[in-house]
Amino acid sequence: MPEFPEVHRQVVWLRERVTGWVIEDHGHFGGHFPEMKTDPERKAKLDAFFRGATLSSVTQRGKHIVMALSTGTVTSHLMHAGRWTMSDEPYVSNYRHHLSPPDKKASSFWLVARGRRLEFNEPERRGKVHAFPGITSALCEELKALGPDVLITEESDPAYRQVWTVDSLRRSLSGSRKAVKEILLDQGHQAGIGNMYACEALYRAKIAPNRAANAVTPTEAAVLHGAVVDLMAAVIASDLDYTDVMKVYRKESDPAGRAVQVIKIGGRDTYWVPEEQR
Repeated sequence: MPEFPEVHRQVVWLRERVTGWVIEDHGHFGGHFPEMKTDPERKAKLDAFFRGATLSSVTQRGKHIVMALSTGTVTSHLMHAGRWTMSDEPYVSNYRHHLSPPDKKASSFWLVARGRRLEFNEPERRGKVHAFPGITSALCEELKALGPDVLITEESDPAYRQVWTVDSLRRSLSGSRKAVKEILLDQGHQAGIGNMYACEALYRAKIAPNRAANAVTPTEAAVLHGAVVDLMAAVIASDLDYTDVMKVYRKESDPAGRAVQVIKIGGRDTYWVPEEQR
């Protein structure tokens, strides 16, 4: 699943291409706009929302992409393989699901302006585009429910620039007996960490992913916080070059030759090195 760095790159790409668009047309099929599913005036409201609206900015909130329109707010989550792409300029990156141009048949929502077509492409049909007429991102409940973003960047949504601190992580860990990895994946505690970066950060911090969260010491929490932030920043700076960053995720051994084991935590494959992580 695209995590904070992968979503960040997508936001940068979008900002360069669609900021300032005056939307001329739109269309979709599938399960988008579930918040309006039972509204009998849904089509008319979506037409009024999109047609003629100015797309003033694209920002990031955790793993969510936020588009500010003159008529309200659009949010989207990429799920596992989703991406925004142009019909005449496919979005590709080093992220494993985005290495090749997208299958055009997987585009299920689109906006048209300036002779170009922006498409939401999600082959698994799990990702959704949401429309919130008349409100700003600050009032979107799905965004308000998230914890602080793990990084604050130029692309961060202005309404959500609360810094994720060491103390915030310590409070989250100390109040739970769940596995520490589960706390890292809980977007209500902090937004932007997914399976890949949780595994790598715990490896760097030398903390076993299945250790009880409240057994992590304050010093270890500070090391873990630094590992998360450093990982995210390094991947963003490298333009998603994972070569020197990923040490255990989907690996058979770590750089020291120690065996990487795979266990299930919260239903997710978890890569770790028992010899190194306690």
